[in-house]
Amino acid sequence: MEVLQNNLDRNPALRTRFNQEKLQLRQAIQQRQLARVTADTIYVPVVFHIVLRNPNIVTDQQLRDQVDTLNKDYAGLNGDSVKILPAFKPLFGKSIIQFRLAQRTPSNEPSNGIVRKVTTHQQFNYNDPSVKFTSMGGDNAWDRNRFFNVWVTDIADGYLGYSTFPQGSSPSEDGVVIHYSSLPGGSPPYDRGRTLTHETGHYFFLYHIWGDENGCGGSDEIDDTPNQGGSTSGCPSGTQTDNCSPAAPGIMYQNFMDYTNDACMVMFTHKQVERMEASLDQYRSSYRSTNGHIPVGLVNLDAGLTAINAPVQRACAASFNPVVVLRNQGIQTLTAVEIRARIDDGTSVLTQWTGSLQTFNETQVNLGALTTTPGTHTLTIYVTKPNGGTDLDLSNDTLTTTFLYQPPVSPPLTEGFEGNTFPPTGWDIINPDQARTWQRASGIGKSGQASVEMRNFSYQASGTKDLLRLPVMNIANADSAFMTFQVAAAVASNPNASLNPMDTLEVLVSTDCGVTYTSLYRRWGNNLITRNTPVTTPFLPLANEWRKDSVNLTPYIGQGEILLAFQNTTENENNIYLDDINVYSVVINPTLKERGFLVSPNPVQGDGRVYVQFYPNPVNLRSIAIYSITGARVVEKPVNGDGSSLYTFDLSLLSSGVYVVRVVFSDKTITQKIIKR
Repeated sequence: MEVLQNNLDRNPALRTRFNQEKLQLRQAIQQRQLARVTADTIYVPVVFHIVLRNPNIVTDQQLRDQVDTLNKDYAGLNGDSVKILPAFKPLFGKSIIQFRLAQRTPSNEPSNGIVRKVTTHQQFNYNDPSVKFTSMGGDNAWDRNRFFNVWVTDIADGYLGYSTFPQGSSPSEDGVVIHYSSLPGGSPPYDRGRTLTHETGHYFFLYHIWGDENGCGGSDEIDDTPNQGGSTSGCPSGTQTDNCSPAAPGIMYQNFMDYTNDACMVMFTHKQVERMEASLDQYRSSYRSTNGHIPVGLVNLDAGLTAINAPVQRACAASFNPVVVLRNQGIQTLTAVEIRARIDDGTSVLTQWTGSLQTFNETQVNLGALTTTPGTHTLTIYVTKPNGGTDLDLSNDTLTTTFLYQPPVSPPLTEGFEGNTFPPTGWDIINPDQARTWQRASGIGKSGQASVEMRNFSYQASGTKDLLRLPVMNIANADSAFMTFQVAAAVASNPNASLNPMDTLEVLVSTDCGVTYTSLYRRWGNNLITRNTPVTTPFLPLANEWRKDSVNLTPYIGQGEILLAFQNTTENENNIYLDDINVYSVVINPTLKERGFLVSPNPVQGDGRVYVQFYPNPVNLRSIAIYSITGARVVEKPVNGDGSSLYTFDLSLLSSGVYVVRVVFSDKTITQKIIKR
């Protein structure tokens, strides 16, 4: 419950959705009560992620025993159900939900459903999702629509386990975490695998039997469990009562959703089973069709494609080479495959691949060049004739993708999102989860009547990255280049909290058309926000809540086509806005570049202004003054200590004639005559 509360506090939109789902689940339970009589068994594939400094301390047999415990407990076949008090035996529920160790990976390779990951973490805190992410020392979840993810680790502070609820977390964190000592054969009195039985109940939307409130006002939303004032510990026997159920039969302390010892929790009720099965149908219905528990069946010849690595939604040149991942899904080693690619309904281009690819191995293949025209197109790539024979599984032979091509542009590029077309011409959006992403914000802007926004406040995911990509650019024949933009941002929680994940805004650059990126700008929390106090409603910036930021693009001058992108990483905080995006280059006067010092204009024009420029910024500059031809000092400028490269003098009050500009460094002096007309 604490994990759920933390997730909902981080994401107000998730809280709203979760509360709505609770109401819908009640309706679903009522609708399915009659249909369940003839329902078939539902097999849920389980993958155990063993994340420990020494993951081998957990044996395969312990995990097989754990699955066996789950199956007996959920089917009501557990031998210790004979302990159920007579008054509660008519309520003994038996579920059609059963569990199997996964027999294949998400990419359909054979698996035993067990992943062992060595970590440097001694323990993981229950409110720290790191155990669920490879990048944080844990192990990434398998596709939650096909597999039930269970992480086995060392949980800090004496906790035995915790679970997410349906619709109560981001997809990447969905699943159960248990302490390794709670597995069968672990540490008494929690050594029979009932921790996972209990947490899996939460995973299918069961609450604790006492309703998670001390007192009689709490509810587990189950009609056939007695009202109970609090959790039960230890291993009671006989009839037990409390102030919420003061008379026999008393409280149901033997229920799997209480806190008794493993040896004393032995049952679900009929209504708990109904709720879990309705929850599965409502939120995890893909378990009815998943093949995760079915062993991989192989044919002799099977070449397949698993990904198109280029173009990634964008072609940066009219002629480009697609890149695909070829995979051997068959028994026979692949030595030759024909790979064909075409744009729209055009003529296909053949690439003949040869090599040696063993079963379940894959390789990246660069295909022959294709030529396109400006606009959005469909790319189709397919494989044929593996080893010169017939492919025996055509389901994995073809991949398609859409891509955009616009000829590269040169600076300057400006965009204020005032037009009705979004994304603007030549721009695109990468939205991996097909959920919230960058959108035009009408009526909100630093200048004009629009901007672009990322609605993190109502995002229902966490850690998802969305890119807003600019047109492909070619910066050449310049001395420096920059991108400036206006940003407005806020957070919903304390921006000073050290362990609180924050929305992050980055500016990325790619020199390989979006295959890889380099981060040029990265801000979050106090470094990003333009309103310092938390905002618990969707953030709408005021006129003074914008900041102009800049990114130096000078290192990419002459590097060919580059692709710039704004990347938002959401952590459910609050909205981010961008406006007045400006990419420009600067060309230095060639005389200034050659001499390093330039006085202009010469002769001085009617307004009397004269500019003294340096290139690069001057070092050890001591003074700048203008003297008459007779040697009298007529104008002097104080030297800035910041290495400024431009100084302006006003000669409008001086009479016409010849003057001398005198620049003094610590090691040299430079003079130049100028004419004032």
